[in-house]
Amino acid sequence: MDDAVRIRLADMRDNAVKALAFLDEREPNELDAEPLYAYAILHAVQIVGEAARKIPDAVRHAAPSVAWQASVAMRNILVHDYGKVSLQILVDTVRNDFPPLIADLERLLGENDT
Repeated sequence: MDDAVRIRLADMRDNAVKALAFLDEREPNELDAEPLYAYAILHAVQIVGEAARKIPDAVRHAAPSVAWQASVAMRNILVHDYGKVSLQILVDTVRNDFPPLIADLERLLGENDT
């Protein structure tokens, strides 16, 4: 795996970790009251999707457990339909989907350390 791909995978992992940290135990109504956290989470999720978008098909096919298309689709919604973003869906996505995504990315990055 070339360095550019490893950087993108690490960007995905690092920003998924950041989104989880920013979210912490906050609920959607708390993000309404704390817009800086909402903004930080939105941005981190966008980066996850943008990095996923730039992963070559060969890598995607080699790691089918990673939610490549879902990550890109979420990024597209956040960027292009930002007025329709549901904080509940954002919270659910980060809380439920990011822990397994992080684990998949860690495995993928670890497998290619050699």
